[in-house]
Amino acid sequence: MLDWLIIGGGIHGTHLAHVLVNKFGVPADALRILDPHEKLLAAWSKRTENTGMRYLRSPRVHHIDLEVSSLERFAHEQQSDDADFWIDPYYRPSYDLFQQHCQHVVDSYQLDRLHVRGKALSLHRTKDGWCVDTASDRLTSKHVLLATGRQRLLIPAWAEHLITQNAPVQHVLDMSFDKQSIEQGSKTIVIGGGISGGQIALELMYDRDVRLITRRPLRQHDFDTTPCWLGPACLTAFGKADYDRRRWMIGEARHSGTLAHDIHTNLQTAFQMEQVSYSQNTVSSAELTTDNRIALTFADGSASTVDHVILATGLQSVTPEQTWLADTIKRYQLPLADCGYPILNRKLCWADGLYASGSLAELELGPACMNIAGARATARRLENVCQI
Repeated sequence: MLDWLIIGGGIHGTHLAHVLVNKFGVPADALRILDPHEKLLAAWSKRTENTGMRYLRSPRVHHIDLEVSSLERFAHEQQSDDADFWIDPYYRPSYDLFQQHCQHVVDSYQLDRLHVRGKALSLHRTKDGWCVDTASDRLTSKHVLLATGRQRLLIPAWAEHLITQNAPVQHVLDMSFDKQSIEQGSKTIVIGGGISGGQIALELMYDRDVRLITRRPLRQHDFDTTPCWLGPACLTAFGKADYDRRRWMIGEARHSGTLAHDIHTNLQTAFQMEQVSYSQNTVSSAELTTDNRIALTFADGSASTVDHVILATGLQSVTPEQTWLADTIKRYQLPLADCGYPILNRKLCWADGLYASGSLAELELGPACMNIAGARATARRLENVCQI
């Protein structure tokens, strides 16, 4: 039996495994990370690569290693111009540097040896802990940490039937997204006003005819939540509120569908230079034409026929009762708030030996729970568990 089983090998799962083993002293042979992909961080890497990300939105103190200064030290050790590694404001690291650092951490601490490839299908109590079944294996552990994150793509209703017809419609966060399949010179529409939409529009503009469509005006924010949500300035009042109030506070605090400063500035330049066209609109209907193009009609009555549609509409907020955890919640009466999300204690415990990170912990950790800082906040809470 394991001491810890982490379900999910993304930023959260990888960082928390590193913390548990190399900071809190959990033996490496007593911890495993269950993830369906070939390598740790595979989903994160593929999705960020899809968008053409050049710089992270998070500052350089947010990464998967233990020491806050680790990424900065790693940059200094590289034989390259340090100025290429950071962008203002807040010394945000380049995507390439961040990825190299992630691989450095995984390799240096042999975190890949903790990886068990598989997908969790069910979760049951045992006498001494929990049992997780996959299609080919059964894993038992005293502690289970849910670090699965959001996985389900948010696809507009008008696009769903096109996808079933194998129309040239792709979601930029789909693991199968391939920007190389978008032919040079093709007429391409990007749907979505957030950072992924802005990034992919800029990525494709040099050799495609790109148009960006957003339902709201483009908005700029340095971060997806204000920095006060990383400390007591905002979290003290959050922790004293009831769960309905916490849900409202989370909605108010998140800057969903916004652009970092550099992406916003680069888009405005691209609009002025006519490298990307832009309009604020919504799609009212869409049809596949006989020559495998897409005929779009917009809410303002205008229409356009294009070669490709790229959805940059994000990931769905899905309650755990809508996932593989539904039977576990019902069987063991795991507590949920009215919004459908877990009620955890201060140690992020949902039931004896069962813990959560990321979106499953948002009613305890607040609106910044899903990003890299949220992974580090989870680690601080788990320190109290490991000291028992």
